Amino acid sequence: MLNLNAKKISILTVIKMCAGYSPLLFILTFALTVADGLLVPLMIMIVANFIDSAISLVSENPQHYTMMKNAVFIGLGYFYTQISQELKLYFYQLFENTLRNKLKPAVMKKQFSVDYLLFELTQTQDLLLRVTKNIENKFIKILKSSNYIITIFIQVTGIMYALYKYNHTLVIIFIFAVIPILFLTFKGGRAIYESEKKVVFLTRQMNYLSETLSNREASAERTMFNYSTELNKRFKNSHLYRSNFNTKTIARETIKIKLCNIVINIFTIIIIVVLSKQVHNQLLSVGLFTAIVGSMINLTKLISVQLSELFFEFSSHIEYVRDFKIFLELEENTEVFDKKSESLSFESLDIKNLYFKYKNSKEYVIKGINLYLEKGKSYSLVGLNGAGKSTLIKILIGLYRDFEGEILINGKDIKCYTFAQLRNIFSVVSQDYAKYYVTLRDNIVFGDNDADISQLADKMELSDLICDLPDKENSYLGKIYNEGVDISGGQWQRIAIARALYKDSPFVILDEPTSSLSPTAESRIYSNFSKIAKDKTLLMISHRLGSTKISDEIIVLDSGKIAEQGSHEDLMKKDYIYAKLFNTQRELYYE
Repeated sequence: MLNLNAKKISILTVIKMCAGYSPLLFILTFALTVADGLLVPLMIMIVANFIDSAISLVSENPQHYTMMKNAVFIGLGYFYTQISQELKLYFYQLFENTLRNKLKPAVMKKQFSVDYLLFELTQTQDLLLRVTKNIENKFIKILKSSNYIITIFIQVTGIMYALYKYNHTLVIIFIFAVIPILFLTFKGGRAIYESEKKVVFLTRQMNYLSETLSNREASAERTMFNYSTELNKRFKNSHLYRSNFNTKTIARETIKIKLCNIVINIFTIIIIVVLSKQVHNQLLSVGLFTAIVGSMINLTKLISVQLSELFFEFSSHIEYVRDFKIFLELEENTEVFDKKSESLSFESLDIKNLYFKYKNSKEYVIKGINLYLEKGKSYSLVGLNGAGKSTLIKILIGLYRDFEGEILINGKDIKCYTFAQLRNIFSVVSQDYAKYYVTLRDNIVFGDNDADISQLADKMELSDLICDLPDKENSYLGKIYNEGVDISGGQWQRIAIARALYKDSPFVILDEPTSSLSPTAESRIYSNFSKIAKDKTLLMISHRLGSTKISDEIIVLDSGKIAEQGSHEDLMKKDYIYAKLFNTQRELYYE
């Protein structure tokens, strides 16, 4: 349903999308919308006839039947008004649930397919927060506002038609009095939405602070360091600044609208005075005069309060739809959903004169790298933080494709591989690996019911952990379940590495996944891992040097360039960057 032409996105597009997801509910809500609009001009005639027939009771020709008939109609109209509101509330709730089940997954799929490099930008994160959070509710609000405008249009048209029959000049004057308020409400709604965009970063900050103040993972540190008060203070300050910023905009725009409302009320009084003279001249019946005046008073209230708020809201909807259009135009990498699994071999990786810089940046992060990696060897990529190690890995596995230079895998340009193919060649354990609060088994095999993880558990030293768990490998990890079990950071890391090994890709990359372990534990993990994956090509990345002595070759990255390359012994003899780093850290790896 999101395969839309982004250039033609409008409020009407959103309404069509709602109709497409649930045609029946759309028809029912629209039917009630039209009926609500027609009820007002219809009730003008019914109430007028009722009053005139009631007045006739003291005359020579009393109209008992007409009065009773119209009284019944008035009762039915009141009953319909009550039931209509309940039905619309029910239908809109069903509609929102339908969108949550159908629209939300499509939007999430679009969100997850956004190009990784673009996804990392703050502007993209802000846009996603504005567009995708409670999107089903926002779509329903747009549908409600659109339907309500239709209802009001029908009501106003009916009242103006009744008024036009007796004094068309008053209709023209009233319409010209309404135009400024409609313009100002649109302008005000747009201004408020724009103000929201300016402080959306505070919304993200507030969400983060709220999560930190309430989540279980940070509870120990909150107690130990007593930082809850300070974080709460920052949350309040952000909330206060955001509220004040929006309040000033709302107050400014509301004052303008209130002034226009005063003008409309004055015109309404003038219309009532003019119509009363027509009653005096017997050009208008008392019943019709009373019905029209009552409708005009209700219409003035409607325009002064509800219509102002509605157009205020509707102009914000227009701005939201513009953001939705930008969201749909975001560059995608749809290959991330490709589940094709094919066994691909790895023979060589040849990087030639590679350059890379982030969007909107003038500085290159990777600067002219030339590198050749062979099948079956183990490599260590080392360097200080910020040297460009993780960026290089993201290029190799296909997350960043907008680079300069050439990368050949098995002699074939990397850009000729699909993302699914690269995913089958490379298996990565990153420093920010995920902790899935599912069973230990699913953390490794993800639903493969036939998989045997016992040997893998032995190799990754997880057997003792599994034996201690209440339901062994089928035990839930994390505390979101009552029966969930907490495990240590080192155990989570072993599970993440086991996940990479289970994938059985020919090229395995460890991007500092052991950074939270002690240097000696890290060195032991790397040593065991190199034995476990001895038939694979390994690339182990760290700013610590626990993996280097077991590697066939060491690549030292410095400020986006390869500073030196060779075996541990060769680089120690050169006594350059690597030797100095190793000597600085030497005592960390000897107990």
